[in-house]
Amino acid sequence: MKKLKENLQNIRFSVCICTRNRPDDLNQALQSLEYSDTPITEVIVSDDSTDERTEQLVKSHFPSVKYLRGPRIGLSANRNNAIKAVSGTHLLFIDDDVKLSRDYFVQIFNVIKKNNELYGNKLIVTGLENKNGSIIFPHDQTFLGFQSRPYKDGDTIKTIVINSTVFPVFLFKEILFDEQLIYGYEEVDIATRAVQKGYAIVLAQEAINFHYPSEINRDFYKPHIVTSRLYATFKRYLFTEGKWLKALSFFIAAIIHTTLHCARVEGVRGVLSALRTIRKSINYIMIDRKQYTLSLRRKM
Repeated sequence: MKKLKENLQNIRFSVCICTRNRPDDLNQALQSLEYSDTPITEVIVSDDSTDERTEQLVKSHFPSVKYLRGPRIGLSANRNNAIKAVSGTHLLFIDDDVKLSRDYFVQIFNVIKKNNELYGNKLIVTGLENKNGSIIFPHDQTFLGFQSRPYKDGDTIKTIVINSTVFPVFLFKEILFDEQLIYGYEEVDIATRAVQKGYAIVLAQEAINFHYPSEINRDFYKPHIVTSRLYATFKRYLFTEGKWLKALSFFIAAIIHTTLHCARVEGVRGVLSALRTIRKSINYIMIDRKQYTLSLRRKM
């Protein structure tokens, strides 16, 4: 019991914000952190911007924030870059267009306290997100990989709402974000792999942050979403869950679905676009397996 109390007393919350060319949004996000009812150990900004406005903002108006230059190769890589600078025990990622609710960490701490004896440092807590007035709950993937399947009472939660999720930093000593996921589904990938490694995801329904999606960068990120869904979902079925028949069935169905959808929207040009997306996702899978094989050889 004494050790459990010490674990709770030693909790230190870190917040990481990965940003790209959104200094005005970032300014509001950082301001919201200053009103937290629970002290935040550190705030880290990892900046993938193509200009110096964000760096100037942070260094001139938020001198206590740790500023890092990002790798500029995608959101997952930027998240990993931020993780390197974390010194706290628990980590929250928020997007640069998110505002923290004042009592967010109070609610998270209460859930950690309630579940600490059962899960210890294997506990991930996901809150909810108020997205322009709509409350976003974690949803599991459908067979085709879309995050739209609601959890039922008693279901094991395997996905998260990234802008309201607190991870134990210990997790990132075991796994990191997959840097081939330039944008989209990186939160599904990290959550499902964490569950496979024995971590539990618990819902904190009172922990709600506010998301006001910015239109800046949407054109930059949009082309990667379908590729990310195909790659992350196939990877989940085959490599994380070990269900090769489900993975094969998914990929056949996904090829047909993606091709028909793109053809309906863009005609012949859409078919060509679908083929490029499919080819790219296959390339990601091959690279992932090559990296996995190399890592196994290094351990031998």
